[in-house]
Amino acid sequence: MRTPRTVRGLEEFSRIRLSGSFFMRDFLYSDISNLHGIPNLPADPNLAIAAGRRLCEELLEPLQATFDGSRSVRPTAPVR
Repeated sequence: MRTPRTVRGLEEFSRIRLSGSFFMRDFLYSDISNLHGIPNLPADPNLAIAAGRRLCEELLEPLQATFDGSRSVRPTAPVR
């Protein structure tokens, strides 16, 4: 895959599923790059997809499965 150069290409690239819960679009937006007008697109999309899938499958999905929906603090008495 080549670096997206059109809106349609970027839409297709951003819709690539990296895991059950994550898409490439989750990693493309950056406030800092947006502020400075710097595109946040990988030079090597195939490498970005492979690295993103590995990151999601080996780290992010297990973390989400462990902590999603749980509360780290459970109040036992009413707050006064």
